[in-house]
Amino acid sequence: MQTNHFRHVWFWLALAVFAAAPQVSAQQVVKPADLSGVWIAPGGRLNPVQADRRANPQSQWSTEMLPFTAEGRAAFEANKPGRGPRAAKPVEVNDPQEGANPNGLYRTMMYARPFEIVQTPGKVIQLFGWGLSWRNIYADGRPVPDAVPAGPFWYGHSVGKWEGDTLVVTTLALDERAWLDEWGTPYSAEARIEERWRRIAPDKLQLQITVNDPVYYTKSWLSIPVTFALQRGVDPIEIIFAPMDMATFNETLRKPASPPAEPQTHQ
Repeated sequence: MQTNHFRHVWFWLALAVFAAAPQVSAQQVVKPADLSGVWIAPGGRLNPVQADRRANPQSQWSTEMLPFTAEGRAAFEANKPGRGPRAAKPVEVNDPQEGANPNGLYRTMMYARPFEIVQTPGKVIQLFGWGLSWRNIYADGRPVPDAVPAGPFWYGHSVGKWEGDTLVVTTLALDERAWLDEWGTPYSAEARIEERWRRIAPDKLQLQITVNDPVYYTKSWLSIPVTFALQRGVDPIEIIFAPMDMATFNETLRKPASPPAEPQTHQ
């Protein structure tokens, strides 16, 4: 009886020790990679991803012709950018930026100005100098919602997860008045965009996006990889085009670049 009693005690002691020990699972979450730092898109403002304009004058994000639906092509042709291979005359430009409106998330990424990534447990924050805006990527295990009733948002609603060393982000509830880039590439309010962020070298951060938008595109399309360079000793600075700056812009740039008005003839 005494022997059985000791066996019983040792069994429960061993079980308690086992329960208190950290358990390792085959699905254990990998420690997030470090994406923090100040980054900048490569190249000049008009063509930061070095897209082949002869092959595709449609988007800074792709060298392929885009699979527009009829509605998507109409939206694309209605956009009259002031930059890029489809640049319109100043009097024809209908760029939402010209009214000092927010630039939106993906266009801001393509602009060759520094932005900062700050990582915290469960959240990745991007700070953009252009427009002095920020974006939260929730990486705390929450699921991607089916919809965000409070939207739409100029910078969307973003939920991320780690797949090894890659941060995979799904962004939805985007305001369709914004453009995908400086060239006027459109997306609808139904767009869901997947981003894959990976630090491919100590001083290089790569992004590739997949555009899922059944309203404007007949199928999903994958961007070319965009590589951002690490900026050491640099902080993002405020770049805001305020409504009160519009009059100065029109007088110094738009008006001189516009053709003279046609003389009126009297019958």
